[in-house]
Amino acid sequence: MLRIFLCMFLFHSLCVICTAQNRYPEHSAFSSSVGLQVGTAGVGAEFNYPIRSDLNVRLHASYLPEVRKHYHGLIYQPKRALTGLNIDWQPLFGGDGWLARKWFVSLGFYYFMKHSMGTFRESRVIGRPREKYYEADLSKIRPYVGMGIARLALSKHLFLNLNGGFFIPTARTRIEMANEEQYDPGSIAQVKKMEQDRYNRVWAHLATSLNIQVGLFYNLAYRFNTYGWQPKEWKSKRKKDRHSGNKQFR
Repeated sequence: MLRIFLCMFLFHSLCVICTAQNRYPEHSAFSSSVGLQVGTAGVGAEFNYPIRSDLNVRLHASYLPEVRKHYHGLIYQPKRALTGLNIDWQPLFGGDGWLARKWFVSLGFYYFMKHSMGTFRESRVIGRPREKYYEADLSKIRPYVGMGIARLALSKHLFLNLNGGFFIPTARTRIEMANEEQYDPGSIAQVKKMEQDRYNRVWAHLATSLNIQVGLFYNLAYRFNTYGWQPKEWKSKRKKDRHSGNKQFR
């Protein structure tokens, strides 16, 4: 259900962007804004604050609602809650192209309050739907590297941000078996080693570290409508309008 919602939201947003880009003027990549995001990190909130024309600071927090996935007879349930800080930079700042005005790269640092994969299997006890098998403990302190497209205008007040990147692991994944006393010690050690090796493969780290997010943001520059909060190009336009007698931005 979550995947269907994400696909529908992304498809609708891209359709709106295609029509909206022709109606509203292009903006620089960064502006003071707040918004909501949805993606592989879960559902979250984010605050953007540009500290320079080509440099932006982002504060982010996300929580992944409860989801379960059945795979090869086991039930997987990820737990994820995180907060972090990003620094965004426009490498092509000053260029005339659309990509130069929208594309940015990011470096960040995140702390995961929760970051694990619970694994369950069908219960052997009648009336109990499932029982805990083991818990995979993923590293909780992670640098971040990524890139994105910013300020895809939907209106004068609303825009979309697209982000993609990786939360870089800083420790090996550890496996904690549940109800160890019910199993043979030799069997437990074998299962733990096998699962730890599986979770610590490169592809597994990439899969559990991937970040893809779509965010809907509100531009605070328009909300407060003060000279100091407006983007540079709107400041210039306001000066021209004052000289020409246009009252649009007053």
